[in-house]
Amino acid sequence: CQPPRHFTQAGRDHASDAPSMRLRVRSGDGKGITSPTGRSNRVIQWFPRSTIVMAIFVGMYVGWAAFTIRHYRAVTSIEATKTPIHIKDAKEPVENKSVGSGGEGGKREAECVSWTLKLKGHKYTHEWGEVSYDGLKSDEFATITVIAGAKDDPREGKCNAFNFDQALLVTKTGYLAAILSCSNQEIDIVEKSYTRRDCKGSIDKKKIGGITGPFTADQKGPNDCTHLFDCGTCVMHGSADTDAKKSLNGLDPHTKCVWCPKSSECRPYQDSSGQFPCDACIGNGDGYPGGDTCPAAEDEKYLTFAWNNGRVNNNMVSWAAAMAMGKHLDRVVVITQPIMKYSNGKGIHSGDPNFGKSAFLGILEGMWDLEYLRDNGFKIALETALPEEIMKKASYDTPARCRIGGNSFPKKEKYEDCSMVFMSNPFKFKSLKAQRPKEFIRPAKWLRDASEDIIKKKLGVLDKIEVSVHQRHHNWGHKKEHGSKFLCRGKLKNIFDSIIGKEYRDAVNKWTHNEEEKHRMLAFTQLSCAINWDEATRVLKYWKKEFPKRFFMASDREEKDRFEDMVNHGAVVIEKKDYEHLPQILEAYSRHKKLSFNCKNRYCAPRKKFDQLTGVYLDMWGMTMGKWFMGGYYSTMSDTICFWRGWNRMNDSNICFLPTRLENKWVRPGIDVAWGPPMIDYTTRE
Repeated sequence: CQPPRHFTQAGRDHASDAPSMRLRVRSGDGKGITSPTGRSNRVIQWFPRSTIVMAIFVGMYVGWAAFTIRHYRAVTSIEATKTPIHIKDAKEPVENKSVGSGGEGGKREAECVSWTLKLKGHKYTHEWGEVSYDGLKSDEFATITVIAGAKDDPREGKCNAFNFDQALLVTKTGYLAAILSCSNQEIDIVEKSYTRRDCKGSIDKKKIGGITGPFTADQKGPNDCTHLFDCGTCVMHGSADTDAKKSLNGLDPHTKCVWCPKSSECRPYQDSSGQFPCDACIGNGDGYPGGDTCPAAEDEKYLTFAWNNGRVNNNMVSWAAAMAMGKHLDRVVVITQPIMKYSNGKGIHSGDPNFGKSAFLGILEGMWDLEYLRDNGFKIALETALPEEIMKKASYDTPARCRIGGNSFPKKEKYEDCSMVFMSNPFKFKSLKAQRPKEFIRPAKWLRDASEDIIKKKLGVLDKIEVSVHQRHHNWGHKKEHGSKFLCRGKLKNIFDSIIGKEYRDAVNKWTHNEEEKHRMLAFTQLSCAINWDEATRVLKYWKKEFPKRFFMASDREEKDRFEDMVNHGAVVIEKKDYEHLPQILEAYSRHKKLSFNCKNRYCAPRKKFDQLTGVYLDMWGMTMGKWFMGGYYSTMSDTICFWRGWNRMNDSNICFLPTRLENKWVRPGIDVAWGPPMIDYTTRE
């Protein structure tokens, strides 16, 4: 009768720690038996050999019986009292109960348990502070958020009323464990315990489609690929990624995540090893058996849109509106490479030859942080990652019934039978609801890091930058026709009576009823366009501010004398020599060439275009760093910077509190700010 395996192993472990024992017994002839070492030891008189053998077996049997009794009592006591077993105390492995057929090759299935989890919100904790969940001992848990009102939202969009998404507690395999608060706070799992339960019966569980929630600035990526529940999110991650949120913690630096379509699982893969974890796996790059394109979900619906004929920040307006519409209609927004022609709603026509050049932002080439958009609840996909049958429907000749015109948000039901919806002119959507996504559309991490590094070298500690300035000239006007060569100061864009100036007039009317003060506020707002040093000083003086000896400035440099005037008075700027060495610029250009678009139909950018965009994005991110931001009137770039700087800093600017994006009805809950102009005494202004 063999003793249990763990008993003999324990004995073996003890023996390995004990001193070496030598045995010498006296045989019948009275001669000593030499020890295994060959040494001659003192002769010891022992009992007969049969007695020794019997004693050994009796001792082993008694020890095994005692161990088994103690173990059985411990297990039955736990089962009887249902005492929670805390993770830190659960050291002794317990034989698993089989479930179903027991798995392949007679393998035992995971043990069934009832979990109790205690959670704590950073702002508040409600009834979900303690959660019960019937699952498996192997379960791991995470708090995520899903788009409010989307198919995976069990509360069906209740958090939409507060402009937040829905927070959930899920297992790493994607099953819903509990419904938590809205996404206006972080929620921590502070304690976990479980009790064993009977595995009989089935439990109805809801599968959650994927991690979409916002991350804090210092939060890193998942611990392993199994935490990622959908193909698109899965293939974006790898331990060698420079973005902390896309990295895999604690894994080999060459580990990537790949998607296994048959089992709908995300699994780790050692890059370039050829040892794929499943057949037809999908990965990000070349050489994967299943390619680099995620399969289209059967019930997924898409939205694409027309780019704008302006430059970067005019296209930011269009892009933001498309993301807002995608969220409103619960659709995946498809990012396309700009075309070389434009559409007027009735078909494709030859247009401005600079159209593609103007609309090109380097999105497909990795110059933007698309994962940040996904993390904050927006669905987005690149046209290069979608199947051909999907992209065939994303043309400019989309049926009229599947096109969105005007500037209002239609009802979702209107487009239920359209797998692809097309926004013909998203630039018209200027409301706060349409432009709010701008705060989540930001440059890639390598660009943000480069901007901060360059400015830190030039100005020192980043948090001591008192003022950042945007100098925008708009110098394509005509003095005879417009009254000024600076278009933003001429009659066409005049803040006092033009259509362009109306949103500023409406905003100022909300904060003061004093007509003289209204005029002064509008006059100094318009003066912030095309500034020289004297005008910039007057604007800051109006807002009770002064220029420090050195400050950061981004400029279009269209007026050399005005640009040099600012530099001579302390403006620090980013030069091409500061960033032209960055390897990521060449990487983006190389990625662009590999896309292999037909250059007659799609814009094909030269290398210098990537240098130019890099300079623009470094400037834009740099302007977010000043404690006080001096933006320019009639500038979509200044408008973008206001969103990037955040809602809590909107009053630290001459421009950020003005546009209609700050309508009171769109105030985000939980943010303690005074809505209106900076709280200073208007009557003492010079």
